[in-house]
Amino acid sequence: MPPLPSRPEQPAWYLEVPLLIAGYIAFGLARAAVDRGEPAATDNALRVQRLEQLLHIAIEHPLNNAVLAHPAAIHSTGYFYRLSVLAVPAVLIWLRLARRTHYGHLRTALVVTMLLDLPLVWLYPEAPPRFAQPGIVDYMATHDILHSAQSRVPRPGVNLLAAMPSMHVAWTTWCAYAVWSALRDRAPRAAHAAWLFPSATAFVVLVTGHHYVLDVLAGVALVAVAVALTGWVTRWSRRRSGEFLPALKQ
Repeated sequence: MPPLPSRPEQPAWYLEVPLLIAGYIAFGLARAAVDRGEPAATDNALRVQRLEQLLHIAIEHPLNNAVLAHPAAIHSTGYFYRLSVLAVPAVLIWLRLARRTHYGHLRTALVVTMLLDLPLVWLYPEAPPRFAQPGIVDYMATHDILHSAQSRVPRPGVNLLAAMPSMHVAWTTWCAYAVWSALRDRAPRAAHAAWLFPSATAFVVLVTGHHYVLDVLAGVALVAVAVALTGWVTRWSRRRSGEFLPALKQ
């Protein structure tokens, strides 16, 4: 019997990069396509506000107002919010070049995270605090930080009413998990320090009025579910392969 083919290597980068870019664009368009409109999003935002008040975790308003008297804080948090998503491709590139054994699993977990987000956005549209909570100042728009004034204007391909879950928190949580997974055995201090990134992101999305505390928690939970689901599928696939190989050798 001829030898079994070895497990295929990762696709060439010049094939995978366009696919990942196309996938991200498709994700944005799909998120915009599931926009169910303002009434439902505002009603859901009010429900979240009431629940947070009941749980005594409604901290968005005081955090937002505390920043308004500090121009340096306004601009630093605004730039952080806009630029933090660049960490995702940076981590993917680092994994691909330096931690190839971790790359495939972590890339898949990222894709699953984004796929799981879409039905949630459709099922529970939610207006962010900057639109639905009185007293929240959208200072990124008023100061037009990195053209943020456009973020208040409805336009094709953008869903402004998709605050639940926070994808900024989800993406940066994935970055931290990826770095932690790849470095925990070789550089544990750096691995643990990676978790400061989503912590800072959570603070920034609350301060800027883009998300509620529950949106932040949902973003973290989204990544946890995606990682668990990806791991389960990987283990199931390996078990199936292990059962299949002895049968072929008989």
